[in-house]
Amino acid sequence: MKGTVRILGFIALVGLLLGLAVVGANDAVAADGVTVSINAPAQVVKGDTFTATVDITNVAAFDAGQFDVSFNQSLIQLDSVTAGLVGTTQIPIALWNKTSAGTYRIIVNVTGIPGINGSGYLAVLNLHAASSAVGNSAVSLSNGFLNNTSSSEITATWVGDSVSVCEPPAITTTSLSDTVAGTAYSVTLGATGGNGNYTWSVLSGSLPGGLTLTASGTISGTSTAIGNFTFTVQVTDGQLSDSQSLSIKVTDGQLSDSQSLSIKVTSRPSDTNGDGVIDAADITTLERIIVGLESTTPGADPNQDGKINTADITTVEAIIVGMR
Repeated sequence: MKGTVRILGFIALVGLLLGLAVVGANDAVAADGVTVSINAPAQVVKGDTFTATVDITNVAAFDAGQFDVSFNQSLIQLDSVTAGLVGTTQIPIALWNKTSAGTYRIIVNVTGIPGINGSGYLAVLNLHAASSAVGNSAVSLSNGFLNNTSSSEITATWVGDSVSVCEPPAITTTSLSDTVAGTAYSVTLGATGGNGNYTWSVLSGSLPGGLTLTASGTISGTSTAIGNFTFTVQVTDGQLSDSQSLSIKVTDGQLSDSQSLSIKVTSRPSDTNGDGVIDAADITTLERIIVGLESTTPGADPNQDGKINTADITTVEAIIVGMR
């Protein structure tokens, strides 16, 4: 009888210890695969507003939680925090407050629902980038705690992110030189801002036949068509972009009639008054130049002896009557 009592007492003791072990294990619920992470844009333009979410994956029986979000406040400012969403269930923001420079504590709490299961986001961070500074800022999570409907902790992995605040890309090339059909042409387009990893393309219009734009921003080739060609180029750094309208004029290399006439007229030394005609008016102009009533003109030395005198008048007279 005593042996039986001892055996029963031993079994009871083992059962009690096992029960305590089970209770201890339930104090922190190990939820495999639960991750809480910041999801922010890789790049934003200074002065712009943007959002980041506090994402959560594979949570079970979620009821409430808290966490700190930190960032470089000289580059980023938090304007507000709004509700999250897991599955189809909204996750209300119970409270949020700035606890130190660039650090905010956020509390989320789901009431009246018997636990939330699934993936989504716990909160939306509504932020804006500084308008006077550029650079990179980490957006980190710390002091994170999640609990289930039994008030037990849900263990999770907490992951931060980063944001680059930058100038927007801006194309600096605003005009292109003309070219002659059949000759080699090459020009490299310029841009500033963004992250510097530029990719170029033709957004609309067409380059002259024979010319192409590379992804690195070089227009090159040998033009085969004559005319004025207008097109719009775009540069992107993978996040942001800019565009610019440009044009290239392709000629055949020949002078126009007006250009040829101008060269012929201005090269005639006997046209002292520069009106394109050699007549008596040029003699009058020469006489006024000789006596100092007018300034010397390019055609005032028709005999080209380096002197302006009456011999030049005689030369013009001979030209008028066809003797020269």
